[in-house]
Amino acid sequence: MKVVKSSIPNDSALARFRDSGEYAHAEAAESQLPEHVEVDARELARLTMDRPSLTPEKAFWLVDLWIQVQAFVLRPFGVKPNTMRSKRAQPLPEVGGRLGPYEVFEASEREVLLGDMDKFLEHRMSFIVAGGRAYIGVVLRTRNKAGDAYWEQFRHNQTQILHESLHRGLTRATGADDSVESH
Repeated sequence: MKVVKSSIPNDSALARFRDSGEYAHAEAAESQLPEHVEVDARELARLTMDRPSLTPEKAFWLVDLWIQVQAFVLRPFGVKPNTMRSKRAQPLPEVGGRLGPYEVFEASEREVLLGDMDKFLEHRMSFIVAGGRAYIGVVLRTRNKAGDAYWEQFRHNQTQILHESLHRGLTRATGADDSVESH
């Protein structure tokens, strides 16, 4: 399965977010859907976000523990619950709900728009299935110098994360080989 860099589809909710103000980063990746696979954007998002971490299986209990700490310690400070758990499948995304660590802003068979905002960043991620292709895209706005510094540390991995995420979701939908091919 080949995943390649692409532009954010102009008729998407993610493009509307991108075009609504200044941003630090915007990019997308796409892949052709295999003919025998029926997957919509809601299912692709669910499959991709079911275990988005690249954490090895043996260490995933640490992610579960961190999520429990966040829920108990950080919730009084406004941290919203993360729905990721190693032993629980993600639900289909619904507007107003959460998928992994993100709030769901839009959810249809064509596109799922997720995101979050804190003191440093405003982030939107979109899963789109249209015209026999699957897309994943991201738009990031930094809100201050601390956000700029955070983005500077992680920007080098963004393309790889998008490509691997789309590949992971489609692999789960198709049962295809797990090797990533991207350009």
